[in-house]
Formats: sequence, C-alpha cells, structure tokens
Amino acid sequence: MVVAWVAIAVAAVLASGPLDDVRVTSGSSMLARGAESARVLHLLAEQSGRVVPALVIYERPGPLQRDDLRAARQDLRQFASVPGVVGTASAPVPSADGHALQVTVLLSGKPGVLVSPLVEQLRQITAEGSPPGLISHVSGAGGAAADYVDSFRRVDGTLLALSLVVVLLVLLAVYRSPVLWVIPMLAVVVAYLCSAAAVYVLARSGLMTLRAATPEVFTVLVFGVATDYALLLVARYRERLRATADQAAALKDALSGGIRTVVASALTVAGGVGCLVVADTHALRSIGVAAAVGILITTVVMVTLLPALMLLGGRRAFWPSTPRPGETARDGLWRGVAGFVGQRPRLAWAGSALLLTMLCMGLTTLDASGIPPSSLFTMRTDSVAGYDALRRHYPASAPVVVMARQDRSAAVEQAVHTAEGVVAMRPGPPAPWRTFDVVLAAEPNTPEAQRLVEDLRGAVRAAAGGAALVGGFTTELLDVQAAVLDDALLVVPLILLVVGLILVVLLRSLVAPLLLMGTVVLSFAATLGLCSALFTQLLGYPVVDASFALYAFVFLMAFGIDYNIFLMARVREEAVRLDTREATLRALRATGGVITAAGVVLAAAFFVLTVLPLVPVVQLGLLVAIGVVIDTVVVRSFLVPALAHHMGRRIWWPARAAS
Repeated sequence: MVVAWVAIAVAAVLASGPLDDVRVTSGSSMLARGAESARVLHLLAEQSGRVVPALVIYERPGPLQRDDLRAARQDLRQFASVPGVVGTASAPVPSADGHALQVTVLLSGKPGVLVSPLVEQLRQITAEGSPPGLISHVSGAGGAAADYVDSFRRVDGTLLALSLVVVLLVLLAVYRSPVLWVIPMLAVVVAYLCSAAAVYVLARSGLMTLRAATPEVFTVLVFGVATDYALLLVARYRERLRATADQAAALKDALSGGIRTVVASALTVAGGVGCLVVADTHALRSIGVAAAVGILITTVVMVTLLPALMLLGGRRAFWPSTPRPGETARDGLWRGVAGFVGQRPRLAWAGSALLLTMLCMGLTTLDASGIPPSSLFTMRTDSVAGYDALRRHYPASAPVVVMARQDRSAAVEQAVHTAEGVVAMRPGPPAPWRTFDVVLAAEPNTPEAQRLVEDLRGAVRAAAGGAALVGGFTTELLDVQAAVLDDALLVVPLILLVVGLILVVLLRSLVAPLLLMGTVVLSFAATLGLCSALFTQLLGYPVVDASFALYAFVFLMAFGIDYNIFLMARVREEAVRLDTREATLRALRATGGVITAAGVVLAAAFFVLTVLPLVPVVQLGLLVAIGVVIDTVVVRSFLVPALAHHMGRRIWWPARAAS
C-alpha cells in the first residue's frame, strides 16, 4: 500500500504542474453567468476581440515641463509597436492643474494573450524614457490585472513552504516525538500531491476552471484537512495501543470508528463547500469544485496510506512516549473541562451562547459594498499608485462600455449624452453592435459608481430596450456583487440541507443535527461580527468584498460541523454502553486534545493566507482562522457538550435510546 501510494504520488508530480499555470485570470473569469457585462465581453470578442484598457499616468511634483510632454508622446509611439497593444490614445491628456498627463493604451484580451507581460513592457518603456523628476505608473484595468496576477506568482512558493512548516510544527508540538511526525507528514504530502495533480489535470483538460485565489485556498485547505484527519486517526490508534498489546488489533479497533468519523467529516466538508458549484459566480464555483475534489482525494489517501504507515511504525513510532497496555492517558486539562461541563451544564452553555451573542454585535460595522481597486492590495503596487495619482489630478472616472445594435445606435448615443454622471463619450465605428466608450464621474466599485451605472442602464434600456447593453470594467465589478446575493439565497439553504441530511444519517437523530447546525450558525455570526469590528477598528479595512460573507459561511459551516462530528460521533459511539450524559463527558475527555490540535492546524493553515498581498484573501484567511479558534475553544469545548449533557437522551430523538 505504501509503495503503491508513493508511486502514484511520483506519477502525479510528473504528469502535472503548478496550479498557477492553469489559473484563468482574463476575460469573463470573474463574472457571473448571464451578467450583462459578460454578454458585452462576449459580443466584443466576437466582433473585434476583447481589449483591456491600461492607463499610463505621468506625474511631476511641480508643473509639467516641455520635455515631459515630448517624452509621453514618444512613449505613445513605442506603445503602439508592442505586440499585443491593439490601440492607443491619439495624444496625452493633461490634468487641469498642469501636474500630470494621462495616456490610454488598449491591450489585447484574446485567449492566450497574457496581460501581465504587456503591462511590464509598458512600465519598462515609461521608466527608460522619463525625464528626471517625472514619475510614471501603469494603472487602470490592465495595470490592476497585472498586479493581481503577479501578487500570486510572488508568494505561491512561500505559501506552500509555510503550509508545510505549520503542519510540521504542530505535529512536533502534539506528538513530542522525533519519529512519529514523519508518518502523518508523509501521508499529508502524498495527499496534497495527488489532489493537486488531479485538479491540475481536470483544469488542463477543460473539465474545471481555476479562477481567482482558488489554488491558494486549495493548498491551505488540503494541508489543514489532511492533518486534521491524521491527528484523529493517530489519536485513536494510540488510545487503542493503551488497551491491547496486539498492534494489528489496536489499529483495526481504531479504524472501525475512526474511518467512519473521517468519511462523515469529509462528506460534510466536501458537500458543504461543493454546494458552491451551483453558484452563478465563476470564482465561487471554481473554489467549490477544486475544494470538493481535493477533500475527497485527501480522504482516500488518509484512510488507506496513513493506516499502512501506522502499522509499519507500530508502537515504536511513538517513542519516547510509547503507549503501553493498561497505561492511563494524561488528559488533566480536558478532565477539568469535562468536570465543569458535567457539574454546571446550564452555566456552560448559557455563558458560551451569551459570549457568542455579544460578539454578533460587531455585525453593525459590516460594510460589504465592495473593495475599490485602489484598496485591493495590502502593499503599494504600481496600479494603486496610479489610482492615487489619478485621484489627485483628475476627476473621479469609471470606464464603461455601451453597446447598441446599429439600427438603435443613434437613440442610444443621445441617451448616453443626457445620462447623469457622464463626463466623456467616444463612439466607435459603425458595426453590427456599435460601441461607445463612456466615462462616469465616480471611482469604480463604489456606491456612487453603482448608482450612475444603474441610471445609465435605465437610460439606454428606455432608448433601445434589449438592443443596448452596458458593460466594461466598472460594471463587471458591480455585476459580480449583484450575483453574489443571488448565489447566497441559493447556496446557503442548500448547504444547510446537505449538511443536515449527512448529520441525520450519521447520528440517526433529528434533534442533534438541528442543535449542531444552530451552534455553528451562531458561531459564524459571532466570528463575522468580531472580524468586521477587527477589520474596521484595528486593521484599517473599512469594507469587505461582496462575496466575503458567503465565503465565510461556507467555510465556517463546513469546518464547524466537521469538529462537532468528531465530538458527537464519539458521543454516539460511547452512548451505546453508557448514559448519554456520561458518554458526552467521556467523549469530551477523549477528543478534547486532538480536536483542539486539529483546530490549531486548520486555523494556522488559513492564517498563512495573510502572506498574500490581496486584501480579500487576507480578510478570508483571518476570518477562517479566528472562526475555527472560536468554534474549537468555545463551541465544541463548552457549548455543544453542555447542551448535549443538559438534554441527555432527548438529544437522540426520535430514537428511544442511543443504541
């Protein structure tokens, strides 16, 4: 078994490549199916090929000099000769204060053309030809897209290395053995290599598409989940080694309950995250598919390879804390927690619920209106510096593309002229669908931009009905936000249904699943409230992405139920021969340490995402890390066991007994 899995892992590595190589970052990759801006992109690609606008901004602390304008004109001529540049402005546009120049460069957005190298060439040209004291930036949609892609490429290796280090440190801290950590670490690495290769092959063959931060979330998710399952199975094995001298029998006993719990956990997490495949937003579907595939493959590896490695290592692998038959486990901390829960269950669950409810008050600070492009990165990228320069010297502008059928183009042109907030319009040449490049007086991805776009769409629809469409960079951002709300109304009930059905089958009860899901929903709301207050009051992130709350719910629901399954599956197992209240306390003592360690691993794995220079990913990493800690320390340690102890046998209703 071990040799077979090692051979499979080697073959997987040879047959695949980095996930970043199959990531899609251009075209409509971030849009929702059916969005108006996506239809505009499709029409542009059919008619003349999609273009991505880049804005080159020249800025001088004082008044512009004659050489500055000459240098900008020279750059324009060089831009036009770059392969992949499909158009440029006729001349630089000076600012009203005389301190800046602006140049528009249209980059090819055709499939196979990478925007990032084109932007890099533009930046090299401006750097080489600028007079002393003249500062240049490449911004706009093209500059932001290039910085977005480059931010992943710079840290993907670091992210993988940090994930490995986190797993290693936690395993060393938990096992305190110079040998034992090798067994789960080897299984975790094989699980990652195999699952990453499967996702790579599926993406390369076109059966799935990787978008946005999917490869990064996939990496930390697989490492975290694989380590969690390893901790659970190894803990079960060590527990049985203290009960019998037969290592094979100990492993068989450990797997009889452990594999059932791991499979139920995997189905819950994969099913919960996998519900994102029904979302309309491309990025949500991307993470849903990749995460579900990764978790399922990881589970297969952990329930086959890890047991074989444990049997090979045997009792000796635990040296120097070798478990002996008849030896008592050292669980002083969790014996104390179980004692408190058993003596004062009402205080434990009421106090926990009150604490979580108080944290929910932070929801009043939540602003999910979307992150403007100028605030997208944690570091100061060239595109962000360009946005800042534009704000200093030019009126706020949001680029929009209006398309109209040729027979209605005159009416649409008149409607655009009279629409509120339109500061500039440039009609394109006659075509089956004529284009109008429009500039609105707002910053993209802001409430003001949303209002002006809605007004513009209303005006062109009144003039031409379905014969006119409004798209472009500004509307793409807004259409994603609108689709997320629709996705939430579909995905959230579906997740609750899928997770609920899995819990009913696993626990053979109706009350217990409702109780577990209720505690996790409360934990999610508390985490979202706490993180919203943290982002706005301490970290300087006043807004979150429109999809942030949905991502938060999906991950925290899946992981929260995951740890509750670890606990309640053990309670169910113990309740076959014990009273439910005693079974709850025994399960808490037995699983407290391993579930806490698993929570630490998962929290640390997602915290690693904060090395990425993208604010939405940093926010997601922090939220999941904090949410897992809250769930592990408060919900699973006190709230759930106290409620189970308080309800006793009634928690298994409609079953008469736990058996």
